[in-house]
Amino acid sequence: MKEAAVHLREYQVHPALAPFVKCIWSQESDQAIFDASRERILPDSCVELVFHFRDPFRTHFADGTSALQPHGFVVGQMKRFLEIEPEGRMGLIAIRFYARGAYLFFQRPLSEVAAGIVDLEDIWKERARELIERISLASGMTARVRIIEEALLALLAQNGRYGHTVGRCLRLIEANCGQFNVAQVAVHLGVSSRQLTRRFQQTVGLSPKEFARVSRFLHVLHCLSGQEHRTLTETALACGYFDQAHMNHEFREMAGMAPRELFTFPNVTF
Repeated sequence: MKEAAVHLREYQVHPALAPFVKCIWSQESDQAIFDASRERILPDSCVELVFHFRDPFRTHFADGTSALQPHGFVVGQMKRFLEIEPEGRMGLIAIRFYARGAYLFFQRPLSEVAAGIVDLEDIWKERARELIERISLASGMTARVRIIEEALLALLAQNGRYGHTVGRCLRLIEANCGQFNVAQVAVHLGVSSRQLTRRFQQTVGLSPKEFARVSRFLHVLHCLSGQEHRTLTETALACGYFDQAHMNHEFREMAGMAPRELFTFPNVTF
């Protein structure tokens, strides 16, 4: 029996959604896939909305538990890795939100969906059931993208905008690659540390300190996967870690392995 062909595709985002949505993408296979190697997904500072219109994947969490994915679900801000594997014929379409963008499309604080997978029906109720059915019955990917865009545009018009304080805080964290002091930034933004943390958790899903930790981790991944000729110790110090041992500890927490192991691991996404 020939190996299944897998097709991965990305779609242009509607201009009105582009400030909030990083990409819309799909994945399909031409036949069922079983016993495939797991794909390890690392924290990436984004929130993902996923719809399966064929067989759902199985998720394996860092704590050793696993669960079959719902047909529609949200992956909140991640602090640790997870792994996924297909259990049948692939067919999914997903929306990846920027950290600053997801809050406007969900009717609850994003702290309630952080670090996990949440069934979309628990958030959107009947709207979710209708959307999952329409996506499953759609004639093709163009129709599925249009259905999703219409739903997101309606939610955007309904929910308005979030406050500028969180947006400014996010930009500071990202511009400084996660090297960030909450108290200093709060003073700069004219709010207390407690107010900033509360607003940030509600809008982004993590505290500013937790999000900065993920941003620093992503910056290290970028440095190590690029052409920068530094030792691991030099990279750790340049990226704001106390030493290489501190960086290795963070990698084991978030990626499940040390940096040298990660870049020889066969199937990792970040």
